[in-house]
Amino acid sequence: MYLPLVCLSAMCQHVQNSTGIPALNSYDVIWRSPSMDAAGSMPIGNGQVVLNVWVEKSTGDLLFYIGRTDSLSEISRYLKLGLVRIHLDGVSLQDDKEFVQHLNLQDGRIEILGTGFQLSLVVDSDSDNVLVIGKSDKEVTAKVTLESWRTEARPLPAAEKVSAWSVHDAPFPLIESADHFIESTANRVTWYHRNETTVVPQVLENQSLTGLKGAFDPLLHRTFGGQILANGFQSVGPNSLSQAVPSKTFRIQIATYTKQTPTQDEWLHGLKQVVAKGQSTALESRTQAWWHRFWNRSWLLIDAPAEKSVGHSIGLGYNLQRYVQACQGRGEYPIKFNGGYYTVDPKAMGKPFNADFRNWGDSHWFQNVRHMYHPMLATGDFEMMEPFFKLYENARPLAESRTAKYHAAKGAYFPETMTVFGTYSGGDYGWDRTNHEPKDVDCKYWQYAWNQGPELLGLMLDRWDYTGDKQFLTKRLLPMAKSVLDYFDTRFNKDESGRILLNPTQVVETYWYGVKNDMPTTAGLISVTHRLCSLPEDLVPADLRSYFERIRNACPQLPLDRVDGKTALAPAQKYDPEVSNVENGELYGVWPFRLSSLAHPDLLEAGRVAYAVRKNHLDTGWGYDGNVAALLGLTDEAARILKVKCENSHKGYRWPATWGPNYDWLPDQNHGGNLLNTANLMLMQAEPLADGGAIRLLPSWPKNWNVDFKLNAPGGTTVHCIAVAGEIEKLEVKPESRRVDVVLGAGWNLKNK
Repeated sequence: MYLPLVCLSAMCQHVQNSTGIPALNSYDVIWRSPSMDAAGSMPIGNGQVVLNVWVEKSTGDLLFYIGRTDSLSEISRYLKLGLVRIHLDGVSLQDDKEFVQHLNLQDGRIEILGTGFQLSLVVDSDSDNVLVIGKSDKEVTAKVTLESWRTEARPLPAAEKVSAWSVHDAPFPLIESADHFIESTANRVTWYHRNETTVVPQVLENQSLTGLKGAFDPLLHRTFGGQILANGFQSVGPNSLSQAVPSKTFRIQIATYTKQTPTQDEWLHGLKQVVAKGQSTALESRTQAWWHRFWNRSWLLIDAPAEKSVGHSIGLGYNLQRYVQACQGRGEYPIKFNGGYYTVDPKAMGKPFNADFRNWGDSHWFQNVRHMYHPMLATGDFEMMEPFFKLYENARPLAESRTAKYHAAKGAYFPETMTVFGTYSGGDYGWDRTNHEPKDVDCKYWQYAWNQGPELLGLMLDRWDYTGDKQFLTKRLLPMAKSVLDYFDTRFNKDESGRILLNPTQVVETYWYGVKNDMPTTAGLISVTHRLCSLPEDLVPADLRSYFERIRNACPQLPLDRVDGKTALAPAQKYDPEVSNVENGELYGVWPFRLSSLAHPDLLEAGRVAYAVRKNHLDTGWGYDGNVAALLGLTDEAARILKVKCENSHKGYRWPATWGPNYDWLPDQNHGGNLLNTANLMLMQAEPLADGGAIRLLPSWPKNWNVDFKLNAPGGTTVHCIAVAGEIEKLEVKPESRRVDVVLGAGWNLKNK
């Protein structure tokens, strides 16, 4: 269903149609046969509630898993709410030659068509309700069932403990309770999972954090589930409803709800309010309007005339990944890097587990989760960055208490594999504390990794640059900046010149021994202190500005090396060359901290040399070589990697954007985030207004790839560009005053200036 962009500039006239959104129909996903199982499911969601939807070949039933971004069990696993099955008597979709399952990207809707029959499925943009509408030329009888596999309390088997990473290898049983169904004579099915126990106190005690300021438990009494209701249906047991009489139409509403409540009754009261919101006759229209606004923020339509399939592959991969991020990006917790919230039972991966399983579990790993959030700046999806920021803001009080307890210092640092309650993952910290001090962390992969705080600040500074949100700056960014920098100021010694000496430290997961002043942390401190000192004077108190300037002057010097007589970015100022993993830490000086890039010619060659001699070539998963290549202006290399990324879909799954599993799990969301980021940086590289505000247009984009895109830049700026046959046919910059900041990529010209 790809519409070739034979004349892209002509096609782009449709961008400004009555809806004001781009012509996305060429990237809609259309299937013309049912699927065997959940490996053939299609995603949809509203940012909080996520569904995997398919029609089952063996029965013709419509099935979908329901997930939420906040449905955490008592052992901190993300659980599905259940599996919905809709059976239709009087209609057969099994062998219907007119069968179509169509994801309408533009409207955020899944439509299923058969001979004389239509199903429509949407997830309400404004409430956590799912709506399924059926229409038929003849009368049918619909039956809807909520299937749950958690029918009794279950100790997690050893083979599945990797899916509970926060407590993996725990020296106590990991038990999840059964789901509950509420008996009712009404036309409703109501069910829930409620955590009457929690592992949080045991984790806090093991890490010497019990009773410290900032400690909290988000698991105890967390209750999640929902209610299915439909007019003209009647209860058939505790988990099913069926139409009382055959009909040509039906409307099934499924309300979902998660809340920590003292009692079950209080949760039921909140669920009742969600149900009421889903009764609105405006549900479908408001959801469609939300998706139209979403696609109007930014877009990418691409065609490579000499390589039609490549152009489609890249455009499809980009738009499907952005769609999936929107489907799961407005919830309580960040998008999970290892499958997002779209994991299904992993039979296609040869594992006999249910749909609650995911490899690498529930913890949020900073170096992985960040990849979904960097590209949200250029795409203008700023509100979707909130779950990421809030995870660390909520953890900051405990992080400060931990710094004082472990290191007799001030400020906050964040574990690489952090639980939703702000601790280290239990197994990574170490359960056996014999002969250990509280500060001792067992896992050497991130024992002394400190780059998380500076990169978090970098993203918060980006958010400020793009939106100009003064409340965000003064109430959230500045307090976090003070806390993160306090850690480095008070935790580490200074050298003879008064500079911070990062020791002990490591170069992310690659170099563990003899490391001093690692590139990831050093580049981060240099970058963020420069930017903090450039903030508007009227928004930063004088004493805080002086503090930022002092820390900027105390930053370690950027690690550099000599390679064949040329200067190159180095992993650290000193380090033992023994390698423990495959990440190129020296390239943090390019991405994410952009000290070496097209915008910084003094260090550009040092970045290019480091890239050329890097030990590890990382095209997929969390590997960020594509981002680095784009920032260094290596067009052919960036294009090669982008193509590889878009061809990374697993053959055992039907959804085209089922990336991975690569290093993690699938659909691999840090791979997808990297895909977006690489493409965005190839199209446009925008600098903070305080640094001149240059907008580098098409800095690393192949001239034979025709493209129509709209992206965001700092200062509330949007750029719409159409490039065809190596020339820029259209350039629209809003506000117009920012047009003078546009710098065309090498070899690009503006047609009809």
